Amino acid sequence: MLGQMTQLDVSTILHPNRTLNRAVVREHARLNIGSYLNTPGADLNDSNPNTTRNFSPREWRDLITEIQDIFASQPGSHPVLYGLDSVHGANYVRGAVLFGQQLNAAATFNPVLVYEMGRITARDTAAAGVPWLFAPILEISQNPLWARTFETFGEDPHLVAVMADAIVRGIQSNGATAACMKHIIGYSKTPTGHDRAGVTLSDFELLNHFAPPFLAAIAAGAMTAMESYISINGVPVVANTKILQDLVRHDMSFRGLIVTDWGEINNLHKWHRVAKTEQDAVRMALTNAPLDMSMVPDNTLFINMARQAVQENPALLNRVKESTRRILTTKAKLGLYESPLPGSADDIAQVGQEESRQAALNLAPDDVGLLCGGWSLRWQGVSGNGLFPNGISLRQGMAHVLNTSSDSVHYANGLHPNGSYSLADLNIVKHKAGYSSYTIVAIGEAAYAEKPGDLDDLNLPRGQVDYVREIAATGTKVILVLAQGRPRLLQGLAELAHAIVYAMLPGELGGQALAEILYGHVNPSGRLPITYPKSPANIAIPYNHLVSTQCRDEGSCKMEWNFGHGLSYSVFEYGSVSLSKTIITSGSSEDSLLEVSVTVTNTGAVAGKETVMLFLIQPFRMISVPEVKQLKKFTKVLLQPGETKVVSFTLTRADWGVFDPQIGSGFNRITEEGDYVVAVKPDTKCNVYKDSGEKPSTLCARFTIRDN
Repeated sequence: MLGQMTQLDVSTILHPNRTLNRAVVREHARLNIGSYLNTPGADLNDSNPNTTRNFSPREWRDLITEIQDIFASQPGSHPVLYGLDSVHGANYVRGAVLFGQQLNAAATFNPVLVYEMGRITARDTAAAGVPWLFAPILEISQNPLWARTFETFGEDPHLVAVMADAIVRGIQSNGATAACMKHIIGYSKTPTGHDRAGVTLSDFELLNHFAPPFLAAIAAGAMTAMESYISINGVPVVANTKILQDLVRHDMSFRGLIVTDWGEINNLHKWHRVAKTEQDAVRMALTNAPLDMSMVPDNTLFINMARQAVQENPALLNRVKESTRRILTTKAKLGLYESPLPGSADDIAQVGQEESRQAALNLAPDDVGLLCGGWSLRWQGVSGNGLFPNGISLRQGMAHVLNTSSDSVHYANGLHPNGSYSLADLNIVKHKAGYSSYTIVAIGEAAYAEKPGDLDDLNLPRGQVDYVREIAATGTKVILVLAQGRPRLLQGLAELAHAIVYAMLPGELGGQALAEILYGHVNPSGRLPITYPKSPANIAIPYNHLVSTQCRDEGSCKMEWNFGHGLSYSVFEYGSVSLSKTIITSGSSEDSLLEVSVTVTNTGAVAGKETVMLFLIQPFRMISVPEVKQLKKFTKVLLQPGETKVVSFTLTRADWGVFDPQIGSGFNRITEEGDYVVAVKPDTKCNVYKDSGEKPSTLCARFTIRDN
């Protein structure tokens, strides 16, 4: 049983040349090891840049087949559950198409596209014989300094919950792959922005802000979960009874497998320093938390230490049996006892093919945000075409759109992501920019992941800012493309640029999508899933901050762009908001629905997609300080020029109530009597306190909840 609770890195069973060490696998089979993870190429230090680290689907299947065959030859053994970090495409499977990161996916505000992203990612992972995807990430982005911001679906609980539902259903749609919702919970609340920093969280915030995405994933059938590296209120999650038992197992009613993050049980000793020895760490985790599997990941010592813990406390045996049941149940649900490798010949054939490329390309235009400007080269009479293979840079995308070679696109690359450049390179760029009406400048971040991406300063490197200023000084109109995993501070560039496109990390086909947007072949419809801060002091203030949050001169906190912002080449006009009623009786089930309607018209010259967002404002709340506003509903509509549509939403008690902040007592919703205000559009100001003298917006409507 303890072997089943052990997960090891694949490097433990490989020779240096990445061939299987069968002797070690046989030893693991005798120990009944439950799971392996990671890619065989993860630890390679190959100096040859042309050598790929990823296995093809066939190579993956050959490797895992051999592992499963060795395990099957051992009496009383079980099939191995193999897991991979397939988050935005099967990124460890050679040839698989990579989608944009989750932050890009959230910017689409389109769960249908996100479902497809999950489905294709799972299909390509299954093609490699891997049934377990360590995805999705369901944290609420709270501090843009955090290096994992791009891995999230943004800062809004409702948006993240909708995307959680979509991607989990997509991942598990084939019946042979399991999603793993992560990281339970509050991981993104880092006060410093540094990865893995301990957090302080109230029960109210945990239940009302951080829990909804996980609840949505569980409702969608998420089979597994992963805990996080952090401590909450001083208690590491990996040994936190309140979080894992009271909240996840009891309140959320999650019955699936929970795995630790990388080496996290041992971290109780070597990092959190709450356990004096590694043995104490294992004992603490088994005693305090309903974990099922330890991502050890590099040896089998967990088995011996867990055995000793059970011998010292026989009451732990039933807890070990329960975890083993959950692990074996997961394997049975995935069909591993009938066929230890998921995926079919058809799945293998589809890896990297046109369906995948088209799905990734469909996602990209919807996730790229036009933040300012509205400029398009199509309206300057430029024409072109473009169908494309994997891996399109912006320069290649421009060439495709212009139907020319990449060499024909005027291009210079003398700026390093750290901001360094030579004066000679800058002068070349300035010379070319000086006789160009427009100059497209791509700036942002180099590649990073997790802890190595920590920052001390969210400002873009000064050299990048100076570089753009020098180009703009030539008189050319600068079109700024921001390729970055988090919103880096622009230090005045927003006022300098003629137009700004926020690409985030759009994936392999992002260059094509960007080029099509820049030349007006595609109308951008991405909306910010995260606030874009303007100054260092205001970086950790999400749009739905508490009403008591005040910045300079006790005023509102100025941002570069707010959550939900995004422009279009179309122009959309909204009519007045209408409500089906203005009085709701709190105790009446018949009276518990509120219909909200608004008309939207495309008054522009081109067809476009508009994301209609409905926010709810509770001006006063006794149980806790209310938020400025919260997104409750959204939908994306396509409108032809001159077309009008009526968009309707239904609000219920689930929208205006809040969860009682008592972890361990279930998710009990509380509805307070009083006034509530509906606001449509992210930038709508409703003056709910009637203290500004402003005329009420027609996009705001008030209703009242009364007792019987």
